[in-house]
Amino acid sequence: MLLTPHVLVGLAIAKAIPNPLISVPVSVLAHFLGDLVPHWDFFSGAQSEQRLKGWRPIAVMMDFGLGIAVGLFFTLNLLWVKQSESAALNAFLCGIASVLPDALEAPHVYMDKTPFGTKYLLSIQRKFQTQAPVVIGILTQVLISALSLVFLFS
Repeated sequence: MLLTPHVLVGLAIAKAIPNPLISVPVSVLAHFLGDLVPHWDFFSGAQSEQRLKGWRPIAVMMDFGLGIAVGLFFTLNLLWVKQSESAALNAFLCGIASVLPDALEAPHVYMDKTPFGTKYLLSIQRKFQTQAPVVIGILTQVLISALSLVFLFS
């Protein structure tokens, strides 16, 4: 799944569960559950050498930037507009936690290195990935993102 839908789900979890001791681990778990949803991402069907060439690295960086922007928008809205430091901190932590498994996988993807302790994470990530054709795979992510946004703005 792309990073931005993961962030939106993490932010929705932060809104639903105000206690970060519960919401942050739930956000990490939700990452794996989100990857079970049939989806398409920039590496779907790509060979390992294709991950570093052409449009894919640019697309990943754009998604990364959008995920950061979305997370910061909701975090700063909670902090400055809603005046809730605890909710802002919870949203910030859940946004990070929701993409943490992919962030920990990045050295393997981009540098072909597997830092200590990430082999197990990589095996779990592979088991949870459910790839779909591009149209269906993007549609599921748009739906998840839209549902998260509706909840966040409600």
